[in-house]
Amino acid sequence: MAPLRISFLIRSVYDLLPSNANLVRWGKKDDPTCPLCQEGGVKKWHGGSIPINTHKKGLLDGCDDWVVSADLPEWERHPDVIRRTAFRSDIVIHSVSTQQIIMVELTVPNESIMEEADAFKEGKYPDLTKELKKDGYEAKVMLVEIGARGFVGSAAYGLLSKLSISGNKRTKALRLLAKTAEDSSRWIWSRRNGRLLHKD
Repeated sequence: MAPLRISFLIRSVYDLLPSNANLVRWGKKDDPTCPLCQEGGVKKWHGGSIPINTHKKGLLDGCDDWVVSADLPEWERHPDVIRRTAFRSDIVIHSVSTQQIIMVELTVPNESIMEEADAFKEGKYPDLTKELKKDGYEAKVMLVEIGARGFVGSAAYGLLSKLSISGNKRTKALRLLAKTAEDSSRWIWSRRNGRLLHKD
């Protein structure tokens, strides 16, 4: 592991990065406002978590026409039944033949508020799942949290298992998720004073 990566990870885990809030605490600065979100300290989410089912049958068992779409410009568009609503899940996996929809919602919170972030996201979906059930769909919402410092929550492990991704493939996927979150946090941190990330 590169020295800068180790340094960033250790200092972020123990809240020792020279953030504005810490600089105020250490007597080096007067204003604790974050240059990115214009708020003091850590931005808070609200809520709890969704329990993971433990049945052994995979979510994708029973049909072979699954289509994956993501809320990204270059990916397959979400199915019409989702697009006509105001909700945009990060990932939607759907089967036309069995009318099943699996919505994956990703959260990348500070590790200390993972459960709160889950509950905040969970509160967004009851109306959508009811609407989908009225239209004859079986709908599931899977919340996945990857900590901003690269620590993967148990829901990510559970989701991969339910998608029948196990063993070395699951381990490799979890490592990639952790590394991507950590690299992204480090990238944002290194550019925190640049114009690119600041609100107008």
